[in-house]
Amino acid sequence: MNADPEPLPLPPAPSRLPHPRAGRLIAVLLLSFVLGLAWLLAGQWQSESSRVALEDLRARSVRLHHLDTLLLQMLDAESSVRGYLLTQNPVYLTPYQDGQAALESTLAALRADTWADERQRETVDHLALLIDMRWSLLTRAITRGVPPGADQPDGGTGKQVTDDIRARILALRNETQAEIDATQEGAFARFADARTMNRVLGASVLALLLVLVVVLYRQDRLRERMAQLLRSENERLHTEVAHRTEELSSLATYLTNAREAEQARLARELHDELGALLTAAKLDAGWIARKLPTDAVAPMRSRFDRLLDTLNQGIALKRKVVADLRPPLLSELGLIEALRALPDSGDIGEHGGQFEIDLPDALPDVPAQTALALYRIAQEALTNVRRYAQASAVRLRLRVEGDELVLAVDDDGVGFDPAARGHNRHGLAGMAHRVQMLAGRLEIVSAPGKGTRITARVPFARMH
Repeated sequence: MNADPEPLPLPPAPSRLPHPRAGRLIAVLLLSFVLGLAWLLAGQWQSESSRVALEDLRARSVRLHHLDTLLLQMLDAESSVRGYLLTQNPVYLTPYQDGQAALESTLAALRADTWADERQRETVDHLALLIDMRWSLLTRAITRGVPPGADQPDGGTGKQVTDDIRARILALRNETQAEIDATQEGAFARFADARTMNRVLGASVLALLLVLVVVLYRQDRLRERMAQLLRSENERLHTEVAHRTEELSSLATYLTNAREAEQARLARELHDELGALLTAAKLDAGWIARKLPTDAVAPMRSRFDRLLDTLNQGIALKRKVVADLRPPLLSELGLIEALRALPDSGDIGEHGGQFEIDLPDALPDVPAQTALALYRIAQEALTNVRRYAQASAVRLRLRVEGDELVLAVDDDGVGFDPAARGHNRHGLAGMAHRVQMLAGRLEIVSAPGKGTRITARVPFARMH
């Protein structure tokens, strides 16, 4: 009795692969995004504050211009009146005559200006009253023909009004200039803050970019290491699988050869021992029937006939079993005749379908092992047809194609899905292994409801 085969050792556990830490990369990217957004917002704030400061400076510069223009217009009007009164030349009155509309336009611009303090607006309104008063004095002087304040040592009321106008314009101008200076100082301070912020944010972004480069470099190195480990692991697994496949193939080959050897031994013993016993029993029964008197045999004739018939059936059954275990036609007449006799062996007889055989008249020299493998493949294929296919037509073909010997079995049965795994497909696995032993290939083409075609291709180069 053969000992149970030892179980195959399990492959060693795969090497532990390093896991890339994506959290660090995500954190660096997120922080870079936040700093970049802060830098963008800081630049936006800086540009907006600069725009506001420039608009404020422009508005206050326009205000200064209006104040200076107002004072110049007032002084030009006074000079024009004095020149006219001294020379009585109407040409000198042109600035006075054109100045009133200009003064009103300048005052309107000052009133429409945006003043930060209500007191300043009141000053502008009072300034307008003073200018109206001074203008009235100039008009009266032209009418009288005497310069205003000429009869008074201190210049009279006109000079006081002019001085008051000059003082108020100067006050407004100084306040506006102070606002301009404050705006400039604030802008410079914001520029300094923005420059500092840009330096900090820029340095931070550059530092994060450097960290990102380092992280990406380490990630790349880690991926290379993982790829190398995976390649090594795949090579190890491939070698292990190839080794196990070779072991299983060797074991399957050994079992197949052992089964064929055991079947051959059983066939010989059945043919030699059981065949001899059955033949001897048949001869003895016939001898007894001939030697006994006729009147003694007559009552037992039916039993003698039944005994002889039973012995004949036993001999026929023995021949069938021996033929299944070791087909005599294969060793005596070759593969073609053995395949030609397959329909007569009852493999598809239960279906009663049409069976077609397409075999060549002769074949090149085929080794016994190859012939036996092809015969078993055909036998198993026809057995599957009889059991499962429910076919009405079956075709068995054997032909030579180039440097290959091709055996094909076709049926028009129910078919199946070759890709679906099943627990009852050991016959197909056995056929595939027999073809693999001969360095050939097995092709199975089938689909539910479309029949099945099984083709075994064996190269002549590997037969010898």
